[in-house]
Amino acid sequence: MKSNMKKLSYTLIAICALAGLLGCESVLDKTPDGQITLDKILSNYGRSKGLLSVAYGEIYQARDQIAFVHNTFDQMTDNTYFGITYNAYAWHNGALSLSDPVINWPWSNPSEQLWPDFWRGIRLCNNAIKYLPLSTAITEQERDLWIAEARVLRCWYYMNLLEFYGPMPWIEEPLDPNYSRWSDLKRPTYDEIATKISDELLDVIHTGLLPNRQPANQASHVDNGVAYAIRARVLLNNASLLNNPNRDRDKWQRAADAAKDVLNMSEYSLVPMSDYKKLFIGSFDTPVSEIIWRAWSDNSHINVTSGVDGGFYPYVTINHLWNSGDAPTQELVDCFEMTNGALPVTYDDATHTKVTVTPEAAALGYSEDVGGDPYSNRDARFYIDIVYNMANYGVPYNCTEPYIVETFVGGRNGINDQAVYSGSLTTCTGYYNGKDTQVKYWGPADSHGNEPTHWVFFRLTEFYLNRAEALCELGDLDGAIEMLNVIRQRALQPKIEDVPNYTKTYDFLMSRIRNERRVEFCMEGWRFHDQRRWKILKETNRFVTGMRITKDDNGKFNYQRKKIRDYQSWTDKYLVMPIPLEDAKKMPGMTQPEAWQ
Repeated sequence: MKSNMKKLSYTLIAICALAGLLGCESVLDKTPDGQITLDKILSNYGRSKGLLSVAYGEIYQARDQIAFVHNTFDQMTDNTYFGITYNAYAWHNGALSLSDPVINWPWSNPSEQLWPDFWRGIRLCNNAIKYLPLSTAITEQERDLWIAEARVLRCWYYMNLLEFYGPMPWIEEPLDPNYSRWSDLKRPTYDEIATKISDELLDVIHTGLLPNRQPANQASHVDNGVAYAIRARVLLNNASLLNNPNRDRDKWQRAADAAKDVLNMSEYSLVPMSDYKKLFIGSFDTPVSEIIWRAWSDNSHINVTSGVDGGFYPYVTINHLWNSGDAPTQELVDCFEMTNGALPVTYDDATHTKVTVTPEAAALGYSEDVGGDPYSNRDARFYIDIVYNMANYGVPYNCTEPYIVETFVGGRNGINDQAVYSGSLTTCTGYYNGKDTQVKYWGPADSHGNEPTHWVFFRLTEFYLNRAEALCELGDLDGAIEMLNVIRQRALQPKIEDVPNYTKTYDFLMSRIRNERRVEFCMEGWRFHDQRRWKILKETNRFVTGMRITKDDNGKFNYQRKKIRDYQSWTDKYLVMPIPLEDAKKMPGMTQPEAWQ
C-alpha cells in the first residue's frame, strides 16, 4: 500500500518506459514494451520531465506506511505502542534476521521495502542526471535545474540508506542490468560517504540553480533549504557515537557548523506555540515558516489508523476507526515537563511501575494518588501531542458537544488490557496520539471537516537541537544552552538555567537536550534513529508501560502504572540493519554491520 505519488511514479514509469533505463546503451535503444525508444523519450517534453518526476516517486509519503501498513517508526521505539501482530510486534519480538528484514510488505514482490526502494530512488536520480542532458525537448535552464534537483534527491536517498543500513558505496551511474562486478563493491566508512554527500550538496547549493525556498506551488520540490537540511542531518549522524566511537571533535564541529548553515537561512523561522498544530495539520498549499520540507500527499487516514475513535462519541452516530494505533507510552508521557521545568517523576525500580513524584511537580499538583491529577500544568506540547483521560478532544464536525475522552476502565475509550490483539478501537497504554490527528475528521454520516495532514521531513526546530547537541559535545555549554532555550521558550517552558536542580554540566545539559528532542519530535519517527546513533537501545528499548486508570464508587480516579510488554529489540543487532541476505551474497565486499558478522 503505497502513496498516491508512488502509484503515480509507476504510471510514469510505464509511460516513459523508465523501468528499463538502467544505463546499458543496448537496453536503451528500445524499452521493455518494445514500443517507445529512448529518442522518443528525450524528444518529448512530458516524458523528459518524467525522468525527474519518477525520482520523486520513491519518497515515502505516509509515516504509518513505511514500516508496514499502519506501522510507524515510533512504534519500533519506546515512544508508542501498537499491539496488533504486524511488523512492530515482530520487530520487538526479536524477529529481525539476515533472512527476515521485518520491515517489509509480505504481499509485495519483493517483500522488502526500505532497501530496494532507497536504491531504486538512487537509480532513478542517476537516470535523470545522465539522460536529461540528452533531451532536445527542454530548455538549458530546465535541464540544469532538474539535474540539480536530482542530485539533491540522490543525497536524500543516500541519507536514508545510511540511517538504516550504514555507509554504502557512492554510485553515480545507472548500473547495467547485466552488471556483474557486484563483488567489487566495498563498504566505505561512514565519514567517507557523509563527506561525499556534504560535498555534493554544497556543490549544488553553490551553483545558485535552486532557490533557498520553493514557492508554494512548487513546495514538493527540493531546494537549498532541503539540501542544507540533508547535509546537517547526515553530519550529525556522522558525529554521533554509533559512527564516531572515538568522539572525533572535528566531526562534531562539522555537525555544529552544518546546523548553523540551516539556521542562518532567513527564509525559515519558528512558528509561535499558538500555531504549533499547523506544523502537522493544514493545506499543503499554505506555507508554514518552520517547515523546510514535508510530504505532499494527504495523510488524513492517520485519524483512522492511529487516533481517538470518533465512533464512541455519545451524542450522534459516527463511524468507528480501524485501530487505535500509535498509542503513546507512559515513558513518553513522563518526558513532558511541568510548566516550571521539572520532570514529573523519577523511577524507583527497573520496571518503571513504582515512581517518586518530584517535589517541584507535586507543588504544581501532580499526583498519582487516588483522586489525584497527573495531567495538569504540563508542557504546552503535551496537550497537543497526547490525548489523555478526561481530555477535551474538541467538537466533531457538524456537532455541538465536545468529545471528552475517557480512558479509564469502563470509559468510552477505556484501556485494552491485552498486549496483543487482532484489532482494537481502544488504547493499550491509556493514551492516544493527538499530534497529527484532529476531531474534525469525525462527523455524523461519515462527514469530514478536517484539514489535510502532512508528514514533516525537515523543520527548523531540528537544527536548533542538532546544534545544541553538537556544541554540548564540543564543550561549548553556553552555546548549547542558547540553542536549547530557543526551542524551550517557543514551547513556553522556562529557560534551562531556571529549571529545578539545574547544573551547568555536560551530563545535565545532554540529558535535557535528548529529552527535548524526544518531546519535540514524538510521533514524527526520528526517535528510531536517535536511539541508535546514541547507542541507548539497551537502556531504553527493554519494555514499555502504560497507565491503567479505574474509577471508584466515589467518582475518583485510581492510577496504576503497568508493564505492557517486554521487548527483544535492544541488542546491537538492532543498531544497524543488515543487508538483505540475497543481495549480501552478491556483494561479499560489502561487509555486514559488526553485530551481524
